[in-house]
Amino acid sequence: MLRSLKKDEYKAYLDWAYGLALDMSRSGYPTYADGLKTRAEFDEIAALAHEREHEGALLFEDGGKALGYIHYFALPEDEYLDTRAFCIEDKTEQAIDELLAYLAPKYPGFTMHFGFPEENVRAVNHLIELGWPLNEESLVAVMKFEEYEPKPESEKPIPITEENFDRFAALHAQWDGKMYWDNAHLREALDRWHIYLYHREDRDLASVYFIYVDGFLEIFGMDYAEDRFDREAVRALLVRALNQGKADGMESFYYFHDKDEAPIVKELGIRTLGRYVMYAKEL
Repeated sequence: MLRSLKKDEYKAYLDWAYGLALDMSRSGYPTYADGLKTRAEFDEIAALAHEREHEGALLFEDGGKALGYIHYFALPEDEYLDTRAFCIEDKTEQAIDELLAYLAPKYPGFTMHFGFPEENVRAVNHLIELGWPLNEESLVAVMKFEEYEPKPESEKPIPITEENFDRFAALHAQWDGKMYWDNAHLREALDRWHIYLYHREDRDLASVYFIYVDGFLEIFGMDYAEDRFDREAVRALLVRALNQGKADGMESFYYFHDKDEAPIVKELGIRTLGRYVMYAKEL
């Protein structure tokens, strides 16, 4: 069964929960097995469940034994549900079922998102058995900027501003209604995002969009004209993002990418953590 963890008791479970968060076969994304995020960050994020509306910490118990720690959050304006921690020692299938039963009456009509490493076989197989559609799958690249030396740039991609946002929007329109960070949300938060456009032979061929959070650079996505992979564009955009992150004093880097981009990632000396899968469904 699931029960809410109160503010005065949740800290007693954090040592145990963090141990599970380091095991990719027993936890979800965001993962703490990446060698980048720290225990201090885990504790800071855990505190949010008791400080913010539409967030909560749950303890999964069976037979009187604690088997899992779950931290969920909701974005009511977008009818969006996700987890900041999903750390389950055993009976993962039961934990998923009970979480869905817990959230459905609280957030009817919201779309729940489950992101897992492929190593979490029990979680992934159960979502497949339940008929959940695969919303996204990617390889995950991670790096510490102390390991990165800036690369030469033959021609720098074009920075996107409010004035030329429509050029980026034309490429990114393929994701409207399919992801949270669509054109409307990116335009609203443009001051937080770094977006670059790759132009060659009078055509806008690709773009990259990334964000900084507490010393962490995440490339959230890369778009291609006509969904056509362009190796030259990808390398130029990746190098531009990495060089800027290094210059701006970022500490670490994340990039969810596909198999076509994997050779470029390897060439640039970036470590691949593994495969990420995300399932989403309306409750």
